[in-house]
Amino acid sequence: MLAVLGFAVLVLDGNRRSSFGDGIIELGKYGATAFPMIFAAIAARLLKAVALWRSEKGAKLGLLEQLVGSHSLGATVERFVLLGRFDISGAIVVLLWFLSPLGSQMSLRLLGLTSVNIVSQTPVKYFNTTTPAGSMDINSGPDWAVFDSASDISYKRPSLNAFVSANMLASTNVLKSPVDQWNNIKVPRLDAMAYSADASNNPWIPIANGTSMTWASLSGLMLQGLNASGNSTFIIQTSYIDVTCSDPMQTKGSSEGSDINFSDMLKSVGLAVHINDASSLFTTGELDGSNPSLLLDTNSKPFTRFDAPQNLFYASRVALVTGNSTLSGIEVYNCSYTTPKIEGNVTCVGQDCAITQVRRWEDAPSSSLQPPFNWVEFANLLRFIPGSLGDPHSSTASPVDQYMLGSDAPFSIGDQPYSLNFQKVSGADFGKRFTTLINTVWQANLAPFSIPLGSSADFNTTKGTPGWVPAATATAMNVQRFEKVKYTANRSHAIILIVITVVLQICAIVGLVLKEMTSAPDILGYVSTMTRDNVHTAVPSGGNTLDGVERARYLSDMRVQLADARPGDDVGHIVLRSVNNGNESRKGRLVKRRLYM
Repeated sequence: MLAVLGFAVLVLDGNRRSSFGDGIIELGKYGATAFPMIFAAIAARLLKAVALWRSEKGAKLGLLEQLVGSHSLGATVERFVLLGRFDISGAIVVLLWFLSPLGSQMSLRLLGLTSVNIVSQTPVKYFNTTTPAGSMDINSGPDWAVFDSASDISYKRPSLNAFVSANMLASTNVLKSPVDQWNNIKVPRLDAMAYSADASNNPWIPIANGTSMTWASLSGLMLQGLNASGNSTFIIQTSYIDVTCSDPMQTKGSSEGSDINFSDMLKSVGLAVHINDASSLFTTGELDGSNPSLLLDTNSKPFTRFDAPQNLFYASRVALVTGNSTLSGIEVYNCSYTTPKIEGNVTCVGQDCAITQVRRWEDAPSSSLQPPFNWVEFANLLRFIPGSLGDPHSSTASPVDQYMLGSDAPFSIGDQPYSLNFQKVSGADFGKRFTTLINTVWQANLAPFSIPLGSSADFNTTKGTPGWVPAATATAMNVQRFEKVKYTANRSHAIILIVITVVLQICAIVGLVLKEMTSAPDILGYVSTMTRDNVHTAVPSGGNTLDGVERARYLSDMRVQLADARPGDDVGHIVLRSVNNGNESRKGRLVKRRLYM
């Protein structure tokens, strides 16, 4: 059986983990306990058979004592040392018994489990936000975007509002996490990692996740094609809208409650902004209600040129209290935007992924000054953002304003109308939040029903199918490293175990053969043998052909004692005698320091 165990281990070497292999490992553990017992039973029987066979032929007493007394490793070594017979036969017996612990240890260390990495390349699809806009012409840009038409906005607005609000209401851990609440990977801002646009070698920049990390959007990019197990790495190419702003400017206004003319307000701080009705950005220059307003500067930068960053103005209505009077004013941030194109190195454990490094996308199909939207989409985007978190009551602050101020609870209701103070928010901090907000809204516009599906989003079906990913799908080559658990056999241990087992089987066969060849009864090593022809034991005559076990069985109820046969003489004589009761056994007991012959 143990030889079969060794051969099974050799067969399992290099195979994948299985119930059969695990059973062999468990059997090896039991084998470590069973092997010494099996070995002792076979080896002791063999040595006794050899001793009986040799005694029948005539042998030295020392050899017979060594053979008969070798019933365990300890007893064998003890008998070998005490007899002082340091000859070949004694050494062979000792070496034979040393095979017992050796075989036990070999069976314990036969088979183990190791992990190996299997590398393969498979395509991974991901949500592509780098849309082929080309220009701000009305016919360019993605025709699937919600902001492409007023009718789409009309019936998809509830979904868009719910999506943006869900991202804003995410837990703090999710907001800081490199993935959104649907396990989509977030894209970091380059300037959040001290990125140098002048770096000539375009190095990979590691991402240190934490409170200081600014993500381009609260929602991430969906991935599809990852296995549930194994480690993966691949590179994605994407882009985002990056907004930078100057510090806020505050204008004076009219009495509270009256409309504010946006153009006049901007002119009051030296910003000559033309409200171009034909652009459909705003039909009037009024700032009404409590929502902020966004306006494109169409006067200073032609809207169809991309040789410089486009300018945006973010304006929010505030209350200016001077003495006993309250005037309505606006806080204005003068911002510009670009569209950085980046490459992200994605690392995954199973289907849990994160962008761990970023760098510039050097061969991007368009300039970072080229926006991802057309004229109509941009106008609708600017219209939608102020109310993207819902329209508040006229007496409460807008959730968008609350978010831009850095509030952890942008949906909380203020008790004072327009009680906002943007003077404490620097242009740099405002730009970070504006970047996150505008990208969250823009990505929602590209795939409002697919992003919440995460990896379950359908990248393959046709347009209009539920769960369809409407934005252009990109594909990256994924290098997957599967950790496969396989068996590793200790081949030398297995071979040693097989050899020892074969030796043990030979011992068993030789023992049986010698027993058949021997005519003498097995009387060596039995106490019952000492009753043979013993005048001091009450044993019937005869029975000389009985071996030790048979004789012991017949005399098993006889009470015997090692005693002094001559207790009255000066020199005693130690014999094995039979006694009938306790009183008789008290006579002739052996005494220390008495002289015996």
